[in-house]
Amino acid sequence: MIRASIVFVAMLLLLALPDAGHACAVCFDSSDENRLAFMATTAFLTLLPLGMVTGAGLWLRKRVRQVKLEENDPDLLDN
Repeated sequence: MIRASIVFVAMLLLLALPDAGHACAVCFDSSDENRLAFMATTAFLTLLPLGMVTGAGLWLRKRVRQVKLEENDPDLLDN
């Protein structure tokens, strides 16, 4: 019963103060320029690790193919 009343009071507070629920006051700035900058930064920081993992995977795949080719015909590649 106590848990239900705590949840009820918390919900009432969230409904009464919706601005207090925002995680970042800067992200909800009224300036479109600032909002666009934060969205672009968020997109960049989301895509950067994905690009790094993809790049590492492609490099590793290329290197494995080179090693297999060298094992089959060592004179084929002049390094």
